[in-house]
Amino acid sequence: MRVLVDTHIFLWALIHDHRLSTKSKQILRSNEHQLVFSLVSLWEIAIKIKTGKLNTIGSSVSYIRDEMDAYGMELLPIRYEHILQLESLPHHHGDPFDRLLIAQAVTEFLPVLTADKAFKPYGVKLLW
Repeated sequence: MRVLVDTHIFLWALIHDHRLSTKSKQILRSNEHQLVFSLVSLWEIAIKIKTGKLNTIGSSVSYIRDEMDAYGMELLPIRYEHILQLESLPHHHGDPFDRLLIAQAVTEFLPVLTADKAFKPYGVKLLW
C-alpha cells in the first residue's frame, strides 16, 4: 500500500523522537508499504531550515532528500489536480502545507501517516 508520510512523522523518525508511535515505526520500516513524501513537505522543511526552526536536522534540504532515498521514499510532485482539490477543500484547517498534503491524499487516494488530528475532518484515511 502507498502511504503519504506527513512532514513531522519523517522528521521525528530522523531524530528518533519518542512521540513516534510503534505503528508508525513499523510502517516506515516495512517493505509492505511504499512510502510517499510530498514536495510540499520538502518545501516546508526548506523554509523551516532557513528560518532556524529546524536546526536539529542540518542546514540543507538535500540531507532530507538523501534520507528519503534511504527509506526508499517516492517524491510526490505538486500537480494541477492537487491544486484543484485544494480549492474545493472546506477550511477546517489553516496550515497551507497541511491543506495541500490533504488535497494530495484525496486526489491520489492515499492514506496519511500522521499524528495531526486536524486531518480527520477531511475524511482521508489516517494511520498512526
